[in-house]
Amino acid sequence: MNLTKGETNNAIIVKLENVRKHPNADRLKLATVLGTTVVVGLDANDGDLVIYFDSNLRLSEGYLKSNNLYSEKSNNADPEKKGYFGNNGRVRAQRFRGEMSNGYVAPINSLWPLVGVQATIMLKEGDEFTHVNDVEVCRKYIIPRNLPGEPGSRNRTRKRRGPVSDMFKPHWDTKQLMRANNLPGTTYYIEEKVHGTSGRTGNVLVNTYRPWYKFWVPKQKWSVISGTRRVEHIGSHMPVERREVENILAPNLHKGETVYYEIFGYQKNGSPVQSGFPYGCKPGEYKVMLYRVTITTPDGFTIDLPREAVYHRAEELGLLKPHVYFTGLYAYDQIQTLIEMCSDLIHGNSAWDNHMREGVVVWYQERDGSWTCLKYKSDEFYLKEDTLKEQNIGDVEDSI
Repeated sequence: MNLTKGETNNAIIVKLENVRKHPNADRLKLATVLGTTVVVGLDANDGDLVIYFDSNLRLSEGYLKSNNLYSEKSNNADPEKKGYFGNNGRVRAQRFRGEMSNGYVAPINSLWPLVGVQATIMLKEGDEFTHVNDVEVCRKYIIPRNLPGEPGSRNRTRKRRGPVSDMFKPHWDTKQLMRANNLPGTTYYIEEKVHGTSGRTGNVLVNTYRPWYKFWVPKQKWSVISGTRRVEHIGSHMPVERREVENILAPNLHKGETVYYEIFGYQKNGSPVQSGFPYGCKPGEYKVMLYRVTITTPDGFTIDLPREAVYHRAEELGLLKPHVYFTGLYAYDQIQTLIEMCSDLIHGNSAWDNHMREGVVVWYQERDGSWTCLKYKSDEFYLKEDTLKEQNIGDVEDSI
């Protein structure tokens, strides 16, 4: 059996916990999965091994059809059976008869019609995947957009060969706290997760792309470049907000330093960076929060600044520093206490404004000395996000 997965946004094999009666539905139960609540059937019990699809995912056409999950019966393998998924196969976070249900739970044998029995009998708790034996089961749901450069776009942009640098490294896709295993005993920093758009700016060696005949021109030069979480160099196509941030940072970055930040509030044209999350800004205003700083050598070796140094660097650069809810030491066998604390902290209003928090980010140092972080979002945020998706209002992070 071969499992294919991404860094994030995978289906996962889990055990149901705290299976209980649904207070408003006689033919349904509720269960806890990875710290959130999901509606399950009457035959569900504590300890059942199931597939959990979270609300960032969409089910593949093959999985939907083979399990008769489409609400349009003609799309199903058995046209006499009707499911409750639309044509986009999106997994939802919603209130069901008054109770929160975040995601979709299915028995492992639901994979049998798609990939066969032998391909699934070896699945175990903790396995994550988007494909089984190269057959797609799910993928991240992204609202379709007519973006520049996409087929059918009226605003295509030519591909440009901008400066490239091995020193300018993207930030990783942040994984979920509830999916983490074997966390180390160390000091943890719990910070508010801000719902904006990520950026990075670095003072790095970039390729000059000199013509062969200009042998006297150096192959590389130190330069300040900026990018999004996916795009390495946005150059002349940079939106005005990102250009302003780069202009602030450029004179103050050390050679080899890359800073990672979140832009939130409003764009200069008055549009929100993320709908429903102004963070105390007026239309046309935005804030910038520094959340990570790295130093990278010309040969590509990177180290992270510790959290306290990141906070200090934010003050030096004139940027906001993360709002810290808690800093403290947890032993490896106290991680459940850490998770319980985060479960309390994800609720309530943002430290920046009187609207909901997206959630929290837990920063810590790994056993090898490197730094990493995990996210934990609130059910309230998932419900808000689901409403926006229903209105075809997507996360700006999915398009950059």
